[in-house]
Amino acid sequence: MDRIIVRRAEVRDAESVVDMIVRLKIFNEELSGMFRTVQDVRERAREYFMSSLDGDGKILLVADAGGEVAGFIRVELVDRIFYEPRVKALITDIYVRPSYRRSSVGHILIEAATREARRMGAGMISAIYPIKNYVASEFYRKMGFEELQVEVFKEL
Repeated sequence: MDRIIVRRAEVRDAESVVDMIVRLKIFNEELSGMFRTVQDVRERAREYFMSSLDGDGKILLVADAGGEVAGFIRVELVDRIFYEPRVKALITDIYVRPSYRRSSVGHILIEAATREARRMGAGMISAIYPIKNYVASEFYRKMGFEELQVEVFKEL
């Protein structure tokens, strides 16, 4: 396996990352009907990718394996106006291609995002994912994350 280099995502990564975003969102849909994907999910994923490149409170990193994007992570900085630490880094999306799983790519992405978030002023990092994603739950637990709050939903 090629050496993994984590770097900021660039426009040239759009095709690969957009494909991974779509796969992730469709997987979420399989976990719960509350995550129904929109018909134009690919177009929205492209807009999401492009808007994440500006760096304005967002971090979008890719794991580059010899020119192939092996995975990506997207983080948003959130102002916690009532709490310390004031700035939280929120992992909104992380995806590793199946052929690169179980080879530390996810860990490498989390560590790189954590360093970048700290550099941008964040004092903590958190993640959101569907409750039925048991693989994600175990992954974050192994990375030292702990549950802090609960978000509940009711369809209207």
